[in-house]
Amino acid sequence: MQQPLNEVLPLAESNATWLDDAAQHFEQFAAQLEEVEKAQWQLLAAVYRERAQTIQSEVEKMRATLPGNGPPELGLENT
Repeated sequence: MQQPLNEVLPLAESNATWLDDAAQHFEQFAAQLEEVEKAQWQLLAAVYRERAQTIQSEVEKMRATLPGNGPPELGLENT
């Protein structure tokens, strides 16, 4: 069971990174818009960031159950 998890966890981490990067892009884009449109893009960014953090949290939990695995490299918990 450890080997399949070791293969899936990097994929999940890359998805978390993509979602977090997309959230940052949405926030940068929103900064250029008027308030009504800005709020919509900021909400979308918040949803993407929350999903990224949820995925990363689950990956960290799974890694903690596997012997011999080091800490995760993403660090999304600070965003």
